[in-house]
Amino acid sequence: MGWHFHRAAEAEGKPKEVASKTLILWLLNLLSPMKRGVILLIVVSLLSLVTSVISPFLSKLLIDEGIMRGDFDAILRYALVLILVAIGGWLLGFLRGFVSGKINQRLLYDMRSSVFNHLEKMDVAYMNVERSGKMISLIINDISAIGEVTTSGAIEVLINSLTLVSSIYVMLNMHVGLSLAIISIVPLMLAISSYLAKKTRQAYRLTREKLSELTSSVEQIVSGSRVSQSFIERRSIDFESFDRLSSETMKANIKARIAFAMIQPSLDTIRAISYLILIIYGGSLVASNEISIGALIAFFGYAEMFYRPIITITTFYNTLQAALAAAERVYLFLREEPKVKELSEAKWIEIKHGRIELRNVYFDYDGNPVFQGLNFKVEPGEIVAIVGPTGAGKTTLTNLIMRLYDPKSGEVLIDGYNVKEFAFKSLRKQIALVPQEPVLFNETVLENIRLGNPEASDEEVKKVVSELGLEELINRLPQKYDTVISIGGGNLSVGQRQLISFARAMLKNPKILILDEATSSLDPYTESLLQKAMVRLMKGRTCIIVAHRLSTVKLADRIVFLENGRIVEEGTHEELLAKKGAYAKLYEIQFGTAPEIVSKKS
Repeated sequence: MGWHFHRAAEAEGKPKEVASKTLILWLLNLLSPMKRGVILLIVVSLLSLVTSVISPFLSKLLIDEGIMRGDFDAILRYALVLILVAIGGWLLGFLRGFVSGKINQRLLYDMRSSVFNHLEKMDVAYMNVERSGKMISLIINDISAIGEVTTSGAIEVLINSLTLVSSIYVMLNMHVGLSLAIISIVPLMLAISSYLAKKTRQAYRLTREKLSELTSSVEQIVSGSRVSQSFIERRSIDFESFDRLSSETMKANIKARIAFAMIQPSLDTIRAISYLILIIYGGSLVASNEISIGALIAFFGYAEMFYRPIITITTFYNTLQAALAAAERVYLFLREEPKVKELSEAKWIEIKHGRIELRNVYFDYDGNPVFQGLNFKVEPGEIVAIVGPTGAGKTTLTNLIMRLYDPKSGEVLIDGYNVKEFAFKSLRKQIALVPQEPVLFNETVLENIRLGNPEASDEEVKKVVSELGLEELINRLPQKYDTVISIGGGNLSVGQRQLISFARAMLKNPKILILDEATSSLDPYTESLLQKAMVRLMKGRTCIIVAHRLSTVKLADRIVFLENGRIVEEGTHEELLAKKGAYAKLYEIQFGTAPEIVSKKS
């Protein structure tokens, strides 16, 4: 199932490219909820700019009116003012960094919340395409890359642009010829910057893609470590895959770093040439008394004010390419639409009886047909076991009932209502799924069970476990209900994990129960406990079981055998064994015992 979607995603070719202007406007729009902080940042930055602009002029006065004239009072006066301006600049710089950092962290928080909330809206089909490792990379790595430049970046560009204009204005007023000599070198700086920016954007886009693939690989290897460690060949394949992706990520990073590393030295070399011009030309102007020595010193200060913004903006522009490559991935994800959407007219509908019907249902995965005109009914309170070979459509059938997928055509009905008429909360709250592999969280056993009904009290949780007759499994735990479950549930037995899943479903008190029975082997005693609990859990509910065990199959009122998306036969366990059809053959393959013999024993 997931394979088809993954292959389809690969077939789409290169990822979509979004215009830089679109991404920048989107990133700026993300700052709108933080207007007050942004305004404060702008004000503080402008005041900081003022201190930068007046410092070279104060240096000119200190030299020309103090040092050159030997006026000690003037030296003291201007030196004191320069010190005060420097202290003011430091305080403003500190405040700017603090405000910028605060906005940055809020922005990252908002972005991660938006991505996570959008992820929760996506359907199962999308999650089959996007491996969890890629989503981890998006939420952690890509958003962090965006945060490096987004918050203060726009403000820095604005302030540096104003600094650039201010320095040009002051220099032109001091000496036009010397100013033009400094400005003339700018086109060369921009040409080099533009060329390197393009290379950097391409390199960082590739880096993000490779990092995402590497994260997916690590996630897959870690999640499957228990299995892979028991197969030397599997571990070898895992290592080769990881090593290949790690090598590709390293090469992509090196390529990006090379492109980025060329920027600063290139600009510094050009700036050094311009300073040499300033020394030669400026020195000749001082020698001819066209400008004072103080003015030349001030010119160096304003030249630095002129070049620093250009280098900062240029460096930022190239750094921005890395952020835009990451922003592109986040932007495209947030515009992904789920295939299964809640209709505007959907409403809360109470499931009173629990009658289920699939009427002439057609469904496929990426053009590969699963159901072609399937008709299927479950009466209120009936327990139906779905059996069949792998790929028969058993899990797909239950996914359609829960509306995790929509059929291509046909109807899925509950109590006569099309499932599309139900609000998502209405449908999901009244149907409980007990998955084959229980999903457990790094919380206490009590909190994991309470997930079935977050409003349930501790006493209600314990009562459910007692009703299921599974207190003994809880008592085996070191802190009983307060035992914290490790990530993945590694500190629990298979039976204890299944217990939590049963209790969670019982606490939910659903009208319809879907049970995808676990295939893991259990010791006879624990299996007996869980079987009894299953009977209690199913009592009075419409139940669909994707069954794997004989003991579970025999609990069903009716067994439906699915093959190639069609119902091949149905009936009770004994009836189907007596037919000696598909069910009897599958049974013999699974248990290695002739149906006739087992039928007599049972």
